[in-house]
Amino acid sequence: MDEKIYPTYKLAKLANLLNEQGVSTEQLLSDTGIDIKDLSSNSARVSRRQVVHAYKNVITLSKKTDIGLWAGNSLCLTDYGVYGYALISSATLRKALEFSIKYHQMATPTVRMSLIIEEDKDQAIFRMEDMLEIRQLYQFNVEMQLSLVFSLFKDMAGRQFRFKEVQASFSQPDHIATYEQIFECPVSFDQPHNDLIFDIKWLDTPLVRANEITAATTRELCDQVLLEMKTRVGMAHRVYEVITKNLRDHSNIERVADEMFMSSRTLRRKLAAQGTSFQVILNDVRQQLAIEFLRNTDMSTEEIADRLGFSDAANFRHAFKKWTNKTTSEFR
Repeated sequence: MDEKIYPTYKLAKLANLLNEQGVSTEQLLSDTGIDIKDLSSNSARVSRRQVVHAYKNVITLSKKTDIGLWAGNSLCLTDYGVYGYALISSATLRKALEFSIKYHQMATPTVRMSLIIEEDKDQAIFRMEDMLEIRQLYQFNVEMQLSLVFSLFKDMAGRQFRFKEVQASFSQPDHIATYEQIFECPVSFDQPHNDLIFDIKWLDTPLVRANEITAATTRELCDQVLLEMKTRVGMAHRVYEVITKNLRDHSNIERVADEMFMSSRTLRRKLAAQGTSFQVILNDVRQQLAIEFLRNTDMSTEEIADRLGFSDAANFRHAFKKWTNKTTSEFR
């Protein structure tokens, strides 16, 4: 099922750029099933299929081959809502990048991101791998991601931030001048990967707008949003419903599988096909309920541990510390 779970901010930026070329928003959204008013709505959501169709329309309609670069360059962290505020309030770029990878599902992911540290070269690499797997959209998708990541890095680390080098896996395009104008660093093509390379010193430099309280609050909100996204569809949704009925009795996969009339092996396989696992769903549910119980009830940690299906309070306290970097008493 192609659920509508992604925000529309990227499409809104593309609409603005096409409008400047004399192309209407209606043309961009043709045959996508997206209403024009959704592009200005914070609550509107679209599906992956709709995003892909709109991207194909962009390729067909745009008079400029570098529209992906300019679209990415026009995005900023505030366009990303709570996800963006969590990034910008992180203590360091390292923490922000680790967060961005973990919670990337919230940001209409069209690439897979990874952070690679090369201590011997005093550099770090932010790597992007195409997830759309549509040849027609490959370069457009990667170009938009490369430039938007640069824009977000500058939002977090300061306008003086620059990459040491940008590497792209496709051949040099005709609009090479746009790369030079946006990135202001060496750019090479026909490379093994799509990499953004930067000095390792940036990783642990305090961010311009770091704020511990804002970071903690927004990450809690992101946990709630991500849990909802992960468990809205397919087998993950069915498992989520079974677990939440009674965590005490459904904290192991065998019992849940029995209730769903399948083997635990089959359930693991179906969840893996959805990009998740029983333990991930269970931990997410426990974490959100633990936060809710500690914040809004007078239940003891022993009572909460029992309600969440932990063997004892000590195991619960250890898990909570791992989830939030705070003890239950500190959080309360």
